[in-house]
Amino acid sequence: MNIAQIIDKYTCLDYLEKRVVRKTKDGFLCRAPWREDKHPSLTITANGKGWKDHVTGEHGNIIDLVAKDKGISKSQVCKWFDSFMPSPSSSFYPQKSCEGKEKESFVWFEVGELHAPGLFAYLTKRHINTSIAHRFLKEAHYSFKERINGSYLYALAFPNDVGGYELRSEQFKGGTSPKGITTHMSKKNASCVVFEGFMDMLSFATLCKDIKHNYVVLNSIVNVPSAIEALKEYSGTIYLCLDNDNGGSIATKQLLDAIPSAIDIRTRFAPWKDINDYLMHKG
Repeated sequence: MNIAQIIDKYTCLDYLEKRVVRKTKDGFLCRAPWREDKHPSLTITANGKGWKDHVTGEHGNIIDLVAKDKGISKSQVCKWFDSFMPSPSSSFYPQKSCEGKEKESFVWFEVGELHAPGLFAYLTKRHINTSIAHRFLKEAHYSFKERINGSYLYALAFPNDVGGYELRSEQFKGGTSPKGITTHMSKKNASCVVFEGFMDMLSFATLCKDIKHNYVVLNSIVNVPSAIEALKEYSGTIYLCLDNDNGGSIATKQLLDAIPSAIDIRTRFAPWKDINDYLMHKG
């Protein structure tokens, strides 16, 4: 095949396959295949034809995507497709909810108070203080297909500031739109700590044995600009406690460039990748 044929026949979703995390209101959220992408930072357009890396700013079509991931030229991409790429898939496009409207990939979703023993057991397994966690978390019940006999799946639900949720359980990691940061700023005259994910925030509070700071959780490093906007007028000390990986380093630099007075404290938890890893090994 030539480049035009590939662009016509395939989408970025066909290439990324299992790295597609979820449908969003504007397209799809995926994990970048060229790095360990704990908090998905690659977006795909609604038609699947375009992509953007929100860490580096790079973007393009399916040809550019494969060339970057494989480290090959665009002319070599054609040969790669002829040798390795299977027929396109349509399985990534959104299902319809019971009401006939797109709602992520869920056909049923609701949030209530946290009470499921299995979710408390999951928090305990991650060495997180459940009393602290209960102050921040809800419980989501959801299903990816029509419910039978009232059955459902459940997960920890961490609300963001714009009405969406980050979802975690032993078996599932995902979320709902809209995506955004989460801020907890109720402590007067306290410093503020910035995290990538809510598990790290809860791990930090567990290590402190109480909630002693204000918190900002990115929920994805693509939300760094929103965090900068929320923190630019903050009068107290700001500590940056993002992941000890490439994505965390890039996001930390972006925050430090915008807020030079902020303090990067990731080395306190090295060589562990994040605070929860540190807590599980050292706590």
